[in-house]
Amino acid sequence: MCYDVRGGRGYEHNAAVHKAPRLEMKKFLTNSPETQSDLRMRFAKRRSHLQEQCKVLKRYYDTQNSENAVKEHLTINRKHNLVYCAIEKIGCTFWKRVFQILSGFKNVTDPFQIQAIRAYQGYQTAKGLPFDQIHYILKHSKSFIFVREPYERLLSGYVDKLFAPNAAYWGFIGTYIAENFRPNDTETANKCGNDITFKEFIQYFIHSQQNNIRRDAHFVPNFEHCRPCELDYEYVGKLETFEDDTLFLLKELKLDSEVKFTDFQGESDRDAIRDAADYVFSMRHAITKCMSMHEALFRAYRKLQIRGIISKHIEYPFVRDSQRDISSEEYKQELLAAHAQSGPASSRKDNRKEAFLEAFSTIPQELLDSLKDELSIDANLFGYEEMPKLVQDAKHYTPTFQYFDLKM
Repeated sequence: MCYDVRGGRGYEHNAAVHKAPRLEMKKFLTNSPETQSDLRMRFAKRRSHLQEQCKVLKRYYDTQNSENAVKEHLTINRKHNLVYCAIEKIGCTFWKRVFQILSGFKNVTDPFQIQAIRAYQGYQTAKGLPFDQIHYILKHSKSFIFVREPYERLLSGYVDKLFAPNAAYWGFIGTYIAENFRPNDTETANKCGNDITFKEFIQYFIHSQQNNIRRDAHFVPNFEHCRPCELDYEYVGKLETFEDDTLFLLKELKLDSEVKFTDFQGESDRDAIRDAADYVFSMRHAITKCMSMHEALFRAYRKLQIRGIISKHIEYPFVRDSQRDISSEEYKQELLAAHAQSGPASSRKDNRKEAFLEAFSTIPQELLDSLKDELSIDANLFGYEEMPKLVQDAKHYTPTFQYFDLKM
């Protein structure tokens, strides 16, 4: 997995924050085709915006991770003079597979041919290097990061680490949340931590940031991972435009002869399905101490619906209370079949928006105000809204399809 963050300094509320202009539309809108020149200008604007915000947010660095945590996120390829700062929940598994190819660790050209759960070796990081050497490497390299809309990233972290089957996070974070943010927590919740609500998660996140307790890399704001006001990254990619930005960078950095795709979006979706199946079966023993395997498989399926990979209109292909054993391969093939029946990505994009609205509709205004404080630096540095309209719209939202309702 990408690295956990349990150290570093807590969030300081008196940091000067300047309201930044919003640079881009949210990913729920379809982007029009752009030329390499258009994309180059987009990257230049993002870098310029970041540099301007760094001048304004002079004390932003009071709220970031330890030096060691930052170094562990810097991925280096000396052959191609590249530095990539990996941030959890923003395509870091994909880019680490790219670096495996560039280092010669994997003899393939398509990153999606490498299992996602095998993506965490075969490349160099800056761990153990002094910062003067890191600055030298950066000066003589092309460097880039990818960032993400802060509220969406937080929801994605919750879905992936607490809502979906993830026994490791249930044990480390889930039990802590149940014990500290649930008035009438049960013995089962304390033991497993597998039924954490989004509201409880937001309470935990705010508390962890304010008190520097049980912070985790998958939830900590974008900027804390990479020190973007101290380390000058030439390119700032965004998950909202991930495919365009990735293909641009591969061409711009002259890597497109070594890293190739046949169908980026299709491969990406199928990769997510295979990874979801591989992961839940790899943790089967630990998961089934807290719930049935059928319930875990249903949650993994629902996660793919929340992500817009499987249509909400395609019903779960198994009987949830069945005693029949399901193999990893059978499960994977059924998910791929459900995806194939789900239509084009444009027909599934509403899943993500609806799940976002449903989740944030459960968060009271007082918590939203505190959450805004914790995410404002991220929003301003990278050109996002401090309080997205969609979050405000959520208070009036009534779901017609309940993504987070796990009742039979």
